[in-house]
Amino acid sequence: MQLNISSVRTSMYFFYRQFIWLLLSGGSLIFAFKFLDLKKFRKLIIPLLLITILMLIAVLIFGENVKGAVRSFRIWKINIQPSLLARIILIFYFAHILDKRKRQIDDTRPRGFLKHFHQLIVVTIIIYILILFEKHFSPLVISSITLLSLLFIAKIKLSTIGTILATCLVLALLVIQFGPTYRSERMKIYSKYSLFHKAMNKESNYTGTHDYQVREGLLSLSGGKLTGTTSKRGTGKHYFLPEAKTDYIFSIIGEEFGFLGALLVIGLFTFLFYRAIINSLRQDDIFLKLAGIGLGMNIFFNAMVNIGVSMAILPSTGVTLPFISYGGTSLLVNSFSVGLLLNISAKKQTLQSY
Repeated sequence: MQLNISSVRTSMYFFYRQFIWLLLSGGSLIFAFKFLDLKKFRKLIIPLLLITILMLIAVLIFGENVKGAVRSFRIWKINIQPSLLARIILIFYFAHILDKRKRQIDDTRPRGFLKHFHQLIVVTIIIYILILFEKHFSPLVISSITLLSLLFIAKIKLSTIGTILATCLVLALLVIQFGPTYRSERMKIYSKYSLFHKAMNKESNYTGTHDYQVREGLLSLSGGKLTGTTSKRGTGKHYFLPEAKTDYIFSIIGEEFGFLGALLVIGLFTFLFYRAIINSLRQDDIFLKLAGIGLGMNIFFNAMVNIGVSMAILPSTGVTLPFISYGGTSLLVNSFSVGLLLNISAKKQTLQSY
């Protein structure tokens, strides 16, 4: 898809760059699968957590402002986006603490949870505030859904999960309402273009400039019909969609490969998610079980948010499509995650072989 989009643009720079990242990501996958000792890796979770927090702070100090947001910083011409890494580290940190204090899980009503697992709340708040200062709200939504799911699987009391969920929803509404104006503007655009809006047969003015990206994304996606226009006749990639190689690449897939091609992509993500959950649930080790489920959810929810935005099911966000959208850090982190999933799965198979 990156070659397909770059072929009609003025430069092949992004394709060549992504190809290099693909090679590096393949190496990270193999390393995480074949050579990484998960027991030793677990001992590094706290140091990695501290490094991640320092990187998030570094973004705010040295980061590059892109379209009003500061989400990455550059080292030797390489853009690093720590928020992607933070989501992975939080998953392992939650798995580590929930396993370490599994005997206290029975006492996890709100007061007991604050007593035994307060460090989960403190660390999460610190990381979320730093990411929020980067003006990067969407990763917090994906991460929150993933971490709440881990609490549920770890059998934390439903009253505590409900309290945390209600608090998150209230804070999210406050951030949208009283935060930067572009967030409330996106919600207005979403209310105009969402599938639910059209289902109620409401009419709106679809000629605004602020909703150009959403409108063109839907035009590209719907233009593919069942089998698509083929890559030769696709129009969205010809600069009609400014973010064709990143946020709205699924719209290009839908246009050129149709409903069947889009369904195939959704099916592949669903199969990856299914295998991650099944293999992780088979683990006897609680740490490995929670880590594997969290990694699978992180990739799947990320993909579904991107696809939901392209289909106007969700408000527009800055979330890319894992493995397909342009972005070196995303490809590297997600490939490393798959390597870890393979490592966890192979560990169980090795034990069964004995």
